[in-house]
Amino acid sequence: MKRSLFTRLGSRFADPLKRAVRGLLRPVVTEPIEARLNWLLPQLITFHSAPRSALMSAADRTKNPANALPYYSAIADRLGSAGVQVEEQTIDPQDFKRWLEDFPEMRRAYEGSGDAFIEKCLEHYLTFTYLGLDRTDVFIDVAAGESPWASMLRSRLGIKSFRLDLSYRSGIHGTDIGADAGNTALPPDFCSAMALHCAFECFMGEADVRFIREASRILNARGRYAIVPLYLDDEYFVGTSPWCDQRTVEIDPKAVKLWRDDGYHVPFSRHYSPEAFAERIWNQIPGIMTGKVILFKNLPELMAAFPGQRIYCYLMFKCDRRK
Repeated sequence: MKRSLFTRLGSRFADPLKRAVRGLLRPVVTEPIEARLNWLLPQLITFHSAPRSALMSAADRTKNPANALPYYSAIADRLGSAGVQVEEQTIDPQDFKRWLEDFPEMRRAYEGSGDAFIEKCLEHYLTFTYLGLDRTDVFIDVAAGESPWASMLRSRLGIKSFRLDLSYRSGIHGTDIGADAGNTALPPDFCSAMALHCAFECFMGEADVRFIREASRILNARGRYAIVPLYLDDEYFVGTSPWCDQRTVEIDPKAVKLWRDDGYHVPFSRHYSPEAFAERIWNQIPGIMTGKVILFKNLPELMAAFPGQRIYCYLMFKCDRRK
């Protein structure tokens, strides 16, 4: 008996494929259905037949971070060997809990994130704490999307705060800045602090390098920025979803391409190796800036304090203007 296309494709994506095809049949489409299927189906077939080693879950330690401290400590050692300054720190669980009480909106904003909602709150706590934000700052939340963080900083602490995202209308509109983070068109010395929360890894092509240069241009004499998490793994790889058009995805020739086999249809997610980070980012930091990678050594303690939560921001990258 002849099996249907969905049966032959297998259980890994049969149901998602059905949903995708239903989406293609909706009245309003941006691409002819046949043309879309021409690129989608071969990608899904390649993904379905890929060995375990070609899947992102085989390389990404954030999925099981509770026992990952020795792994990230070894990553930090390799960073040091590559010439990157590394600093070890711990996070005070009680101070973080107090912060959550001070910013209950953050809990409400991320409660729908399942086992990662405390991770999302923690990322904001870390940039807030390590940047030392106060009402004298001009702050930009970079690649902010729909985040309420900039608004909360304005309303609660009186910090002049903007959010920047490529998806916004181009230019400055109130407190929203529509721009490429690597080419903002903002004037020099525009801001004093910037932060990226689970965003830098999505900067495709040369966008990561361009941001490092652009940040040094628009930060003033007090300038500093933080990137958390800093995604580092044993091997330099880019994860990409088989549901995204691979013709639009730019993979660094030095990186391994892995298929994302989670529920996120993200076209691009970069994880540096320590050596790739040193070559691609650390060695490109403009001379007016000084940087360091911070290793947080007590994330297992935090996970014990928040049962059922997956906390994986072992590494943060911070840069400051030289005095």
